[in-house]
Amino acid sequence: MSVDEFVTRTRKLLEKERDAEIEETRVLTEQLPAKELQRRGVCLIKLRLAERSTGLYGRTVAAFQPYWPGNDLPSHNFTPGDIVGVAQEGAAQTDSQVSGVVSRILPNSLQVAFEESDDVFSLDDDKQYRLTKLANDVTYRRLKRALSDLQGYSAGPCQRLINVLFGLTPLTPPTLQQEYNWMNTGLDDSQKEAVKFALAQPEVAVIHGPPGTGKTTTVVELILQAVRKGVKVLALAPSNVAVDNLVERLGARHKRIVRIGHPARLLPHIAPYALDAMVAASDQTSLAADARRDLNNLLGQLKGKRGHSRAGVREEMKQLRREVRKREETATRDILKRADVVLVTLTSASPESPLKLLDENHFDLIVIDECSQALEAACWMGLLHGRRCVLAGDPHQLPPTIMSKQAAGEGLGVTLMERVMKTYGDSVVRMLTTQYRMHRHIMLWSSQKLYGNKLQAHPSVAEHLLKDLPSVEEGETTSIPLLLIDTAGCNLPELDLPQEVSKGNEGEADIVAAHVEQLVQAGVAPQDIAVIAPYNLQVELLRQRLSAKYPSLEIKSVDGFQGREKEAVVISFVRSNNKKEVGFLAEKRRINVAVTRARRHLAVICDSDTVSSDPFLRSLLDYMSDAGQVWSAHQFVQDGLITESSGRPERLENLLSDTASGEQRKKEGGGRKGIGKKAKGEQQLGQSKPQRQTPQAGAESRKPEKQLMSTEDKQPIYEKMLGDFDADESQTFIAFPSTLTSHDRMVIHEVSEKLGLLHVSRGEGKERHLVVSKPGTRPSTVPSGEAGDAASCPGDDVENDDPTALSNAEPSAEETETFPSEAAQEEKPKVKAGSSCRLCGRDVIPANLQLHEAHCGRREHQPAAPASASGAAGGPKKEKKEKKKKPPSQVHQAAQVLGKVADDDFDALIATVKAMDSKCSYKKCKTLTNTLGRNCVHCMRRFCLQHLMPEIHGCGDAAKIHARQTISRERVLHPGSGVPNKKPAPDKRAQMERKLNKKLDEMNDKRTRKDPKKDGAGT
Repeated sequence: MSVDEFVTRTRKLLEKERDAEIEETRVLTEQLPAKELQRRGVCLIKLRLAERSTGLYGRTVAAFQPYWPGNDLPSHNFTPGDIVGVAQEGAAQTDSQVSGVVSRILPNSLQVAFEESDDVFSLDDDKQYRLTKLANDVTYRRLKRALSDLQGYSAGPCQRLINVLFGLTPLTPPTLQQEYNWMNTGLDDSQKEAVKFALAQPEVAVIHGPPGTGKTTTVVELILQAVRKGVKVLALAPSNVAVDNLVERLGARHKRIVRIGHPARLLPHIAPYALDAMVAASDQTSLAADARRDLNNLLGQLKGKRGHSRAGVREEMKQLRREVRKREETATRDILKRADVVLVTLTSASPESPLKLLDENHFDLIVIDECSQALEAACWMGLLHGRRCVLAGDPHQLPPTIMSKQAAGEGLGVTLMERVMKTYGDSVVRMLTTQYRMHRHIMLWSSQKLYGNKLQAHPSVAEHLLKDLPSVEEGETTSIPLLLIDTAGCNLPELDLPQEVSKGNEGEADIVAAHVEQLVQAGVAPQDIAVIAPYNLQVELLRQRLSAKYPSLEIKSVDGFQGREKEAVVISFVRSNNKKEVGFLAEKRRINVAVTRARRHLAVICDSDTVSSDPFLRSLLDYMSDAGQVWSAHQFVQDGLITESSGRPERLENLLSDTASGEQRKKEGGGRKGIGKKAKGEQQLGQSKPQRQTPQAGAESRKPEKQLMSTEDKQPIYEKMLGDFDADESQTFIAFPSTLTSHDRMVIHEVSEKLGLLHVSRGEGKERHLVVSKPGTRPSTVPSGEAGDAASCPGDDVENDDPTALSNAEPSAEETETFPSEAAQEEKPKVKAGSSCRLCGRDVIPANLQLHEAHCGRREHQPAAPASASGAAGGPKKEKKEKKKKPPSQVHQAAQVLGKVADDDFDALIATVKAMDSKCSYKKCKTLTNTLGRNCVHCMRRFCLQHLMPEIHGCGDAAKIHARQTISRERVLHPGSGVPNKKPAPDKRAQMERKLNKKLDEMNDKRTRKDPKKDGAGT
């Protein structure tokens, strides 16, 4: 490709990228109100100009505070270095009076630094202003200028480098390598080889540094060795953080370095190396001290002046600034010439930067760190300053951010580093192969998939785990490097939101919060944990759960962790849908960055059924299932750490202004496909790995759970099991394990009721288990320890002595202690001797004796019904014509339930009363009424708000009678009980009459009366 072709194509792609960014900003600023923009964190409204000052080495700084004193700023996304526009409240969203750079952020104020050309002094102190984030147009202007300079460059020191990078000229053979006295004695062989190779290349060299291999350490050693040879170095990087990292490393070993950049964008500890700080402390600038004092004095005078006097003061200030700038340019030139290393971001190396004060052949070596994250057009801003270059980075990590998909698809995202590696191959590349960050199991997957299996973990990190950290307890979560928590089949779908809204998953957010809690309880410091999510909405959901409790815990997107590392990393993949869409999770470089941030522990929470649709992600899940441990999210649901959801939760209403489109998701049943393998059943809550660990500390290894059986499949098995038990006279009870699911318990209750057996739930919490006994045997006599020796759930291949083989679900409302009906008692006359009714003489079980006698006593007091002809004949016809009995009263129902509880089991009695009192009394309603519920004034039963009306739950007749009695007693029709009386009350009527009479008197006094004398004279 020629230079002209590259410039022409790149210009068109940059225009598309710029249009995409402008369109996104326009949509936000024009279609959304200011309050919505503030809620999204890109705007601050109702601010006042609290203070102006001269700071940041001559720049004007304005502090903005909430208009109402004493208030703090609302939550926002402003950070130091952002470009903001200042506009008066009431103006259009796109209008800005001035723009500046955020320099400092406090809880109740935000400081903005302005350039001299900005008319900051036109802002009034008593007005309300709005600050809005702006798109950075300066970057695009500089990129276009760099392309023009590249196209017009000829016969300069950089000409051969240009020809080599575009493949127009062959590479020059490398120079002879020398022996070096290493500044850093801890370099490994691959790092030393990379430094030697880069210094020997006459035009270009590439240092390929995978995650954790010490790429920045190698670059710093390269710069120091070049400086030792007398080489002037210009070091660049695409971001301020990357440049500051180089400054911090170089400043510890070499002092003659200069950092160019806006002071508001620099880290505080980098300020001594900043060019502006050096210029402010130079001898030339000290001569302008008087001018600076005059500037501060004029700032104070400007506040009280208006009209022509104000314009005169501003003109005088411009002259003083011109004098200061002239002296600062002289000081700047001297400082840059004396420096051995100059460091600057790529877009700040433009011809308008202080580099214009140096000769074009001043620098010998150009070093670009993190080159794989920068647009090629940005790299040419710095490359035009030198004769040879070294490109350092990793093309398998995050690429440059491009908003236009069309521009990215047409080649704007192809970086200079990728193009050079494709053109010259290994002849210009040296790869670092020893990594110093990750446990070898965390490293191995990325090494195999992206780096040709060339990476080797250094012995110091190859086996390190969380348990090796000080004050961290050895446990289940701290002893494993890889953990996969699978949500497939657990009904934890992603939120069904409009397309323009980011993605989120409440269930995965709950699991992440639970796992972070486990790590912290094990002793891992919150600042050593990172939570990564690929979507901004998921980041907000995670921050809602964790940030308040753990302020030092970092929760960011993948982009926010580029170049970072943490001891433990928890990743939420978010996507879980029936269409198996993974979105931009399919971007390999993004996933590689997220996974390789972890040092000792990596946990991934995802729906394997959805995520496995992408081959690259499926390879990650397969590797984690083989090299690590796999848990099912079902365990978190069973333990009550999360709740299943099928739609958008109400708590998202304060996060999103848009309403969710479409119907709520249907519950995702079954169909879990194993990691890389197809499941055999419709629903499976286990995983393909032979064993997995439960989240509880110290739990035994669990065996994979079999496919759940339906009620029709299990009922015959339980009928046979309980039938054999009933026929075996040597057995008096059978205790089922506490690990039965609620589904299994329901089936056992139904079968026991059908066979006339006693079925009681015993124990509390995780020890809750089901005991089935024969009539005449008290369940309270069953030893609690025998519950674990019961038969296992049919259809589940588990051992009887494995207490964790089944789930630990709490009993549902249907699982309360119940006993067989009276008809079942007649079918099963096996009762204890002496347990007979004293009224009818029928044998009944002891638990129902008192209730049966009460029932017999009530029947004796009822009048006998007349027998009809058909009734005398008997048979089925008599039963059909019998009058239907009224349902038992609430008191009788309560007596029935309490009568089924063992007399000596006081705890079970209290638990039964609490269970009865905590639910709505309406039939089939299971709503809890502890908080939201009221008692009916007629039947004194407690109902939820939905069934509280007397007409709904059966007290309609009582309510009518009560209303008639009230009207008869009070002789008043209350509102809503009849035709409203529109006549005013007597006291109000009297007040209105007094006002009317007063008004009439006033009008009568104002009437003009005839003079009687004049009337007489006229006659």
